[in-house]
Amino acid sequence: MPAERLRLRIGNLAKAVLVSGQAYQDPKDALNEFVSNAADEYVEAGRRGERIRVMLRRKGRYPVIAVDDIGRGMSRERLREIARSLFESTKAGDERTLGEKAIGILAFQQLGNRCDVVSRAEGSDETWVLRLERGKATAQLERERRKARQVCGTTVVLSDLEPDVLRVLTQRKVVDYLRARRGPALARGDYSIEVVEGRSVELVSPEKPDGLKLDVRARPTLWGRIEFALYVSSPDTRRRRVAVVGRAGTTIVDDIAEIEEFALPPWSSGQVTGEVVFAALQQTAGRRAVLRDRDAFPVFVDAVKAVEPAVRRATEKLAQEVDAQTADRLAETLRRVFGRVLKELADLDNPMRTPVGDEPGEGGLFDRPRAEGSRPSRNGSTRPDAPPGLPELPELEDASDDAPTDPPHREARPDRRRTTDLPSVSPDPDPGEARSRFEAETGIVFYNDRHEDYLVVRDDEAGLLDYLATLVAKEYVLYNNPRAANEDFSEEMVRMLVRVRRHLPKRR
Repeated sequence: MPAERLRLRIGNLAKAVLVSGQAYQDPKDALNEFVSNAADEYVEAGRRGERIRVMLRRKGRYPVIAVDDIGRGMSRERLREIARSLFESTKAGDERTLGEKAIGILAFQQLGNRCDVVSRAEGSDETWVLRLERGKATAQLERERRKARQVCGTTVVLSDLEPDVLRVLTQRKVVDYLRARRGPALARGDYSIEVVEGRSVELVSPEKPDGLKLDVRARPTLWGRIEFALYVSSPDTRRRRVAVVGRAGTTIVDDIAEIEEFALPPWSSGQVTGEVVFAALQQTAGRRAVLRDRDAFPVFVDAVKAVEPAVRRATEKLAQEVDAQTADRLAETLRRVFGRVLKELADLDNPMRTPVGDEPGEGGLFDRPRAEGSRPSRNGSTRPDAPPGLPELPELEDASDDAPTDPPHREARPDRRRTTDLPSVSPDPDPGEARSRFEAETGIVFYNDRHEDYLVVRDDEAGLLDYLATLVAKEYVLYNNPRAANEDFSEEMVRMLVRVRRHLPKRR
């Protein structure tokens, strides 16, 4: 029997005008149309848990991509109807299925030049193929004898592929894409998807949300229920997203933060994962955006805005807990680091403290009585001898023009109650504009966690440790050398930082 020549016909011009101005943004979106057709076939047939196979042959002389299902298949008459009724679908209005415009059959044009729809109807032993070519207004319908199907179902074979498509549609990228786009349906067990390339077969598994599940109740509306499955996690390097799921359990938008109304925390924080399900939402033809209609979309926005405060509180609480844990861990690390540094500088007996009494004498420094085995420092005070082989932390020269050259008339009285604990760090409960300040009574360097420099390194723990170590070193040098000239202070600061950074953990 010779091939039948069919002229493609648009059944609904209004829909054609609407859809023709929209294109697929990604080759994976075009491939997804054929996966959607297979998924819809299982829904219409009432079959659950059946498999959809995506086959990639990207190398060789004739690369092809195929999407195969084992559904009811299509007869010759059904294939003829598809070609003659573009933009008119029998699935329109069926809430269980995704397709409604019958444009998926044209998605092949973004991938390659040819598309063969090979199908064997249930109860028939004949295999028919509908052949389409890019840019042609006609299609061919003929019986397939050479590669007849052994079981009923449909295989869409895409050939004469574009080179860019072959680079984009790798097994790994296709699996990740389908996991994100079809995770809810896969999790429910509506169907399974496997991606085959050569001898490698990978099953697309649904994403498993992590974190604390929020108790957010479904909201009834005139257009159906809006259901929330939201999980909140501690901030880390992972990029978590909340998917927007529409009809047939298919993801409309991978990340709700892509929608203008939700492009802000908590949705963009990376701490929230899960999905918002609303079957009344519609996709644009490119399958990458929500159709902003006047009915369902405003209801969706209002519902999500209503739960937003609770989600924000949960993310902030977890973030604060993580910040506190991180601060404690970094504080302990800094104490160890400065313990080694101060040992090198022979200053363990007096960390972060200048010998200042509660009644200072002239010059504001306490002159400790010289003890046996000690030697005077340059400002007249005394300091125990440094351990053998370890350098002594020198006092900087007095930068004041009227600094006394003679010993002070009276000594400052030491405050014996002061401790010798190693310095610690903590967020400043009352931050000003400075990066940090040192509180001598408690031995704590308070850092400004609102300062722009802190915010730059906040999410990088290694960078944050280096930043806090720099602040502690600055406060140490500043406190112990209150009257030093700028150049002397800078030299001492560099001297301290060189030693501090030798003991910081190495970055991985």
